[in-house]
Amino acid sequence: MGIYRQFTDGEGQSHIEELNSATFESLMEWTDANAFRYHVHAPGTFLDWHPSSGKNIIVVLSGAIEITVTDGTSLVCKPGDLRMTSDTGKGHTGRVVGNEPCAVLMVHLGDHD
Repeated sequence: MGIYRQFTDGEGQSHIEELNSATFESLMEWTDANAFRYHVHAPGTFLDWHPSSGKNIIVVLSGAIEITVTDGTSLVCKPGDLRMTSDTGKGHTGRVVGNEPCAVLMVHLGDHD
């Protein structure tokens, strides 16, 4: 299982970085989730550039999705991988990789700061 933070820097570029469990715990506080969504994307689906809808936790449940951010970094997220997203601006793309659908659970924690 990988834990990642996807964010935008002061110049509007989005980045993704791997976090260890202790760092992840230090960034999270108990907070009320105000919505959640379950998505299933078909094999080959491409999600063009878009920012996150706010502060979210996204967990891949099955399949795999490649996330690319504006700094050029790409990451393939697999089942059990968790991303904390809060990127604004141009954001990121997503592409389902492999021959099976990619199912994700997205938990919305609030709006961008």
